[in-house]
Amino acid sequence: MKPSFEHISKDDSLSSLKHLVLNLPDFEPFWHYHPEFELTYILHGSGKRIVGDCIEPFYPGDLVLLGSDLPHTWNSFRDKDDKQMCRAVVFQFCAKLIPGTTETFPEFDCIRRLLEIAGRGISFHGKKADAAGKKLMRLSKTNGLEKLISFWLILDELFKMADYALLTGDTYSPSLNKYNGERINKVFRFVADHFHENIQLCQVALLVHMTETSFSRFFRAITGETFIDYLNNFRISHACRMLVNNKEKDISQVAYECGYRSSTHFNHMFQLRKKCSPSDFRRRATL
Repeated sequence: MKPSFEHISKDDSLSSLKHLVLNLPDFEPFWHYHPEFELTYILHGSGKRIVGDCIEPFYPGDLVLLGSDLPHTWNSFRDKDDKQMCRAVVFQFCAKLIPGTTETFPEFDCIRRLLEIAGRGISFHGKKADAAGKKLMRLSKTNGLEKLISFWLILDELFKMADYALLTGDTYSPSLNKYNGERINKVFRFVADHFHENIQLCQVALLVHMTETSFSRFFRAITGETFIDYLNNFRISHACRMLVNNKEKDISQVAYECGYRSSTHFNHMFQLRKKCSPSDFRRRATL
């Protein structure tokens, strides 16, 4: 199956390091890739982790560093008696997070080598990996230069760990249909800024100076899905976060703020993608 391209939008803050603290009923299948590196630590949840051509089980304490454009997904399997949320902390960053070159900043050589190896995906194990994961969790609550320096130190520690495994085969090469030009990035930025509005296909096609037919072919070739599917997936993902984090808002208000002018349409789209109603999703998230 062809992985989908995921656009990683920047935080509202001025930080060059993006982090997410996930607290979800499940880690749902999403086979995707992105240019950013990704460091993920699982606090709660278990299932199958798929990275490139590697399929392995994952459990709490799973710590994985992924290189640029490496396809991946975490798919959780829940015991019927397990009422806890799936939790993870994720850090995403570009190679430019590491300053200069060997000549100007040789202190970062270990991190540069780590990022080269991360092209195959790295799984870290043992007590040192668990300690690094806990540092990442604490780091998610800091900001500014302290956060960046602490993250550099964690990457340096990871390179020096002896207990690790490379995930993909040494001959693995992902077959990606990607286009990193200004047109597709302009579309992603537009959706991120205007998803709560009534977006029309003709409007987005005009944005990148294409006909609707040409734009539809262009978008699907890059992302593996139609623009309407991408827009709905984006809106529903945002709705999931609002349902969990903004419990004071009723479902009709969440629907409206995510771009749906009809609660019936929102419920249908949500059921289609999450296999449950918005109210059931919120109820499961609060158990």
